[in-house]
Amino acid sequence: MASVSIFSKEDDNLIIQYMKEFGHHRNPFTLTSSLMPKYTRKQIRQRIYHGPLGDREKNYIIELAQKHRMSKVINWKHVICDLERQFDKHYSQNQIKNYWYANQRYILSYRNMHLSKPLFDDEQYQNYSPLLPTMEPTSHEPKFNKPYKMQPL
Repeated sequence: MASVSIFSKEDDNLIIQYMKEFGHHRNPFTLTSSLMPKYTRKQIRQRIYHGPLGDREKNYIIELAQKHRMSKVINWKHVICDLERQFDKHYSQNQIKNYWYANQRYILSYRNMHLSKPLFDDEQYQNYSPLLPTMEPTSHEPKFNKPYKMQPL
């Protein structure tokens, strides 16, 4: 089923014209959306930055995300700027982040799937259970449950 676009051909042409005119501004999407009140700046931005990522772009995203990672946080603005400089195309931050996190989930599920297999092929390990053996409780009296009695001097 084909998706129906909320943008008409005239709207697309206007957006292209406005982006050529306001592209050098800090936020051309806000200016464009003020001239086209029918659409929000997010709708305009996502309309411009659509299209699938290629294999080279995906590999480059992985490299850049690891390069621009500071502790557990990735600086996505630097990743997108480097990506645009390398491939001379505009990308949505949403699209880049969605690819990164989907790729991370895939890697984790792949690792979990392969770690659940037995590590050894030897016969002695075939029936090996990774769980710790259960210990039978021992019967002993605790030392400090009896009342303390003072001993005479």
